[in-house]
Amino acid sequence: MHLNCSGTGRPTIVAEAGSGEDSLTWTLLQNSLSSSYRFCSYDRAGTGWSEPRPGPRDSEAIASQLHELLKTAHEKGPVVLLAHSLGGLYIKEYAQLYPDQVAALIFLDATTPATYQGRAADALGLGQATISQLTEFPLIGWAAEVSGYDRLMHQCSGFPSSLSSISALYQADQCIASQDREQREEAAALPADEREVTDAPVKVPVLVLSEDKSPILQTADAISTWDMLQNNLLKLSAESYRIKAVNSDHFLQLSCPNFTSDQIRVALTAYEKKSSLHGTTTSAPCR
Repeated sequence: MHLNCSGTGRPTIVAEAGSGEDSLTWTLLQNSLSSSYRFCSYDRAGTGWSEPRPGPRDSEAIASQLHELLKTAHEKGPVVLLAHSLGGLYIKEYAQLYPDQVAALIFLDATTPATYQGRAADALGLGQATISQLTEFPLIGWAAEVSGYDRLMHQCSGFPSSLSSISALYQADQCIASQDREQREEAAALPADEREVTDAPVKVPVLVLSEDKSPILQTADAISTWDMLQNNLLKLSAESYRIKAVNSDHFLQLSCPNFTSDQIRVALTAYEKKSSLHGTTTSAPCR
């Protein structure tokens, strides 16, 4: 498994990517925050530079493999866990399994088990039918992927404009055959995630950074539902607060890197001084 750590400060931040992403999504934040903290990004099994691993791809497996990776690399905890999107499930599971190894949780427009359940799933278009589609893989898509055709034609993925300096690397990374397979297996494991990841509170500070009106959220119901789910994350800890990035989208680490790194610095400084904000929701410009 691939682990990329830089910086020597404390605490250590360990970043968990969202679905279909890997360590490259943290490039901007790692470059910024490693000047003050130790910042570790990694690739889940089957993504980026990490080899695939057999077995289920549920939250428990992913959290235990990250713990094993950090232990093998002699990265000392407790660590600050930072997660984007689907990665929110995995860091919450990590905090359940290894509470003494977690100093704080930072959710970056992250999902919760409730995202895929009931009315919330319907409003967001993330019901079981949609998830089932994510686990399917037509034969023609498989052939294009494993033959290298997509890589040759540069058709695997576009790239975020903020990562233009590594556009060729990003596109090649998205063409790795196991990357799509991992994404499908993680989607298939969502029912298990819903059982494993609980809403039990944690005894560490929680920072929630979230978008306001992403183009992905195309209805008023979807926007209000996502807002509700983000607010619910505040219930995880008595030491929690939330900041919305104004005029932002789902990928805050790429579209609002300065906002994100600034808010993380403020939060970690406050945690160190035992003066973090509690239970509030504010906003700041995306930049």
